[in-house]
Amino acid sequence: MKLNIAVAALVAGLGLASCDEFATGRDLPPPPGPPVPPSPELPMTAAKARLIMGTLSNTCMELATLKYDIHACELKQGKPASDETLRTELRDLRWNLDKLTRDEASAQCAARTEELRKTPRPRVCW
Repeated sequence: MKLNIAVAALVAGLGLASCDEFATGRDLPPPPGPPVPPSPELPMTAAKARLIMGTLSNTCMELATLKYDIHACELKQGKPASDETLRTELRDLRWNLDKLTRDEASAQCAARTEELRKTPRPRVCW
């Protein structure tokens, strides 16, 4: 009987001790962020731009393709355009979109795509 009481007291003590670890006032670590977007090798292509967008909606894939097309157009015109800058911009965009719900991300992509489509394209890019 005394052994049962001792075991019960020991189990209860261990249970309370483990609770104290959570009640020490230490902050819990923040939840992990979204996964790091892929970083394809340069030079960039439209397919690599879409690869960075990963599993986001088709609207976001369209945005990535459009951003690449604008980049390629700048290169055709002889303007300074960096593949590395485009890759970083798309990775940052993906990182921020991953923090949103799928619907919010899709809506943001649609709005940005519509905004970019309003920009006139030079004839050399057609």
